[in-house]
Amino acid sequence: MTRSLDRLPFDILFYIASSLHLDDVVHLGQTCRQLKAFLDEGTLQRNILQNLPHAKEAKLARAGRISYSQALHSIYDRRYALSNAYPFSARTFGQGNNFLYRQGVLCVLTGDIVCVSDVRAPWGSVRLKLTAIVRPILQSAFSILGSTKTTLLYYSDRILAIYVENEIRSNVGHVFAISTAAEKETGYSRVITAFQITSTSKLFVRHNPRYLYYGTHSGIGDDGHHKWEISGVSLDEQFPLPEAERPLLFEDFHGTDIGSTVAFEIFDDHFYAVSNQGTFEVEELDWTSFYHCIRFPLDNPVTKAMLKDERVFRRQHAQGPIHDSWTDLSLQVSERTNKIMILESRREWVQASSRQSRTFYTCNFHVNSKRSSRESSPSEDASETVPLPEDDPFVDILDSSNKPNWMPTPDQYSWSRHPEFTKSDTAPRSFILAKTKFRAYNYSCTSFLDLVEDEYCCNDPSKQPCLRLRVGSRRETGLKKSALDVKGKGRADAVVEPVFADQVDYRNSPIAMWPPPASRCACSSRLHDILNPPLPLGLSHARSVTGVLDDRTLVYMVKAGRSYGASDEGALGTVVVIDFTRPDNNVENVTFVAAPALARCDSKMAHDNDDEDREEVSDDFDASCWQWAVGQHRHCKAGLCR
Repeated sequence: MTRSLDRLPFDILFYIASSLHLDDVVHLGQTCRQLKAFLDEGTLQRNILQNLPHAKEAKLARAGRISYSQALHSIYDRRYALSNAYPFSARTFGQGNNFLYRQGVLCVLTGDIVCVSDVRAPWGSVRLKLTAIVRPILQSAFSILGSTKTTLLYYSDRILAIYVENEIRSNVGHVFAISTAAEKETGYSRVITAFQITSTSKLFVRHNPRYLYYGTHSGIGDDGHHKWEISGVSLDEQFPLPEAERPLLFEDFHGTDIGSTVAFEIFDDHFYAVSNQGTFEVEELDWTSFYHCIRFPLDNPVTKAMLKDERVFRRQHAQGPIHDSWTDLSLQVSERTNKIMILESRREWVQASSRQSRTFYTCNFHVNSKRSSRESSPSEDASETVPLPEDDPFVDILDSSNKPNWMPTPDQYSWSRHPEFTKSDTAPRSFILAKTKFRAYNYSCTSFLDLVEDEYCCNDPSKQPCLRLRVGSRRETGLKKSALDVKGKGRADAVVEPVFADQVDYRNSPIAMWPPPASRCACSSRLHDILNPPLPLGLSHARSVTGVLDDRTLVYMVKAGRSYGASDEGALGTVVVIDFTRPDNNVENVTFVAAPALARCDSKMAHDNDDEDREEVSDDFDASCWQWAVGQHRHCKAGLCR
């Protein structure tokens, strides 16, 4: 006798659902009402969220601030929206000279005024006149204070770090840590700390509520070349830092381009740094490339507390040349394990073939638990034998001038490699670097997002090419099938596929483009106007785009391209915010209007014929803001959207 899944005993269904991925649980609940009611059981949802214990929604649910049902639905909604290029809202956020976005807070600088806003609650924004805040301190530091230039550096935990330069003495500037809290008492000073720096070469700042660290590429190493040096200051009197005679110098840590060759972040009271460069010189004979990882505790920034690993496997040079202009490097946190992951995007001529391919690589950030012998005794380490490959003809021609690196390729895993295209993509469409204005990869959603100029979207010669989202994603599907089980023809390719130690298979979703062409409907035309704000100089200038992507939101600024004149510094740009979370699922403010549905009605999992999901188009209309509504697909099809 055949028994359907919804007729199984509760304990068996509970055991099955507990071992499924969150997305699979949601999709299973969409098959019938009986399973949906079963999967809404609180104990089961709490058990499912144990697979993502470090997600923000899961933490809020454990703290009792939201329900486990709301947390599960919120995670699914934002992941589905981002990985399928299907946002919940898009809007312009005004104009400014520069911006920062982090932790759901947007800081827009216009002249000497910075506006600090929660992107999901802009009515509570704080406007700060920076000149009035910093001038009293600068007047005490300079006998003559002329005009100043302000640069936004970093935002975290309601603290904004800025760099202020006196144009009379441009070689000397100050870093300010400013409180952006809305509350302001009598005699309250927003300046938490301020200090002078004499070098701004590649200046960056990272901070949390207790400590601020800044770095410049101005130190001098033992080899006479410039190195990164890191200094820290305390932001809280209860958490002082030990006095240091000199900044922390990163020896043998090469690379100068933040986001491409080096990355710096603060996680869980530790400072993390990673580089994908082995040396500043070209090594003629070399086999293996490594990541160089450094970590030290924020409350003890001394050399003895600094842990390193200079041999975290990256790639073998025999895999082919790299197109360095496409390389992106970042550090992200796993919502499942809370481990720090190295994310690198590389465009390569695989195995020296004539075809380029872009791949997104992931590996664990690793440092040795003890300091190496080289750090404790350089002479002892110099006598160690460098491992070399066997049966390689180039080994015989090595001499004392060579400093080769080699390591046998460790076990590779399928989760560590996400190709942009698969062999089943017979005619993939890609965009050149000049048309790819922004690139990012989100580890939580295993998705890449590009902001591209698509000249074939609307094909309107009176307008510039359309800015559109281009998103590709993949998800785990289970054990890998054998080659004999795979049907269909793929692209002819002589490149040898990598061999993985695990047998887990992944399915790549078709690359999605958004928004649809403007001719499709009225709201598509409005979306094009939002994502493509007009430039003050018209069509004669190219666009310059800078952006930031996190798990929930994409924020970017569109400016006119550089004219290499004095007007570039004061040029205004338009800020665009694209949100991948439901308006009623705002976990930052923890305000839930109603229990959310599992999927949007116009998604692939929806039922467009359900009359109960119909909703009238709101009378509130703002041309600069678009927001998804229940029944959006039907509204567009019936011509009711606008």
